[in-house]
Amino acid sequence: MAKSLNSSYTHSIDTHEISIMQKSLARPKHARILKTLMIVSCVLLILTNTALATQTLSKEDEQQLIERTVKRINNDFNNMKVEVFTWPKDSLNKLGNIKPSAFVAVHKNSKGGKRPLIVSLHGGGGKKSSIVDQLIRSARVKGLALAEKSNQDFIMFEPNSSDSWDPVTLNYALSLFLRRYPNVDTNRIYLIGHSMGGSGALAWALNDPDLFAAVSPTGFRLKAPLKSVHVLAKLPIWLAVGSEDGVRPDDVMSVYSALKKAGNKHVGFTAFPGANHSQANAAVFHSTDIVEWFLTQSKKQQIGRQNIEPTNLSSSP
Repeated sequence: MAKSLNSSYTHSIDTHEISIMQKSLARPKHARILKTLMIVSCVLLILTNTALATQTLSKEDEQQLIERTVKRINNDFNNMKVEVFTWPKDSLNKLGNIKPSAFVAVHKNSKGGKRPLIVSLHGGGGKKSSIVDQLIRSARVKGLALAEKSNQDFIMFEPNSSDSWDPVTLNYALSLFLRRYPNVDTNRIYLIGHSMGGSGALAWALNDPDLFAAVSPTGFRLKAPLKSVHVLAKLPIWLAVGSEDGVRPDDVMSVYSALKKAGNKHVGFTAFPGANHSQANAAVFHSTDIVEWFLTQSKKQQIGRQNIEPTNLSSSP
């Protein structure tokens, strides 16, 4: 609203113009029109000033609002402790479309030591959302919700993006994350995403298959035929989609078939009966089965797999 109702627009009807309008609409039959125009002008001015004030206020108080939201989530959560961290300023250029703030959840009763890591990628709805809105949504029906419901001793990492996910910037973000949280077991890094997040998870896995112990791309669409699927032949993959989610069941099934054809013996497929896009998203991020399956996977146990540190990836900037 602030962009379309800027001050120059709302002030374009000034006192002189209103005077001219009054003269030209002086006749009784035009009185109602004049009154309406004046009311509309005032409303537009009020809305503009309110929007601008809110915009300014949100910038000033954003951090406090984030902190209050995190506190409320942590009060509601019994199992996981949620934090929001900001990327170092000197890294923002290399992070591309990744937003300055990311989410992390750790178990409140963690035993310590090296812990598994689940990376969760949000969908396209989060691109234009504020960090607070994304934080609230994640706690309800995204990565943070899945972590809380699972009640397992792992770390959940959820970056935020203003556009489609890019494996190169994701690798860089993960390398930064591991410097901040060095207690991650890099043999047990898992990846999940739905919709745009599912496409991003699949693209990242294709780009760097040896980075992950297992991945779960869900609810995605294919914009082009899958290439180089053979690189995923040894990677455990769990695909999922809502059965009533438009063309996505066909797209996800085509990936499943391609993986089977490539010789992947560790690929699974779930279709949530009767679920549309949003219902499938909710099913994915409330599925503790996915987390339990993740946690049984480790590159140490997988023949022909090697442990690749994100900082050593050729695609890292």
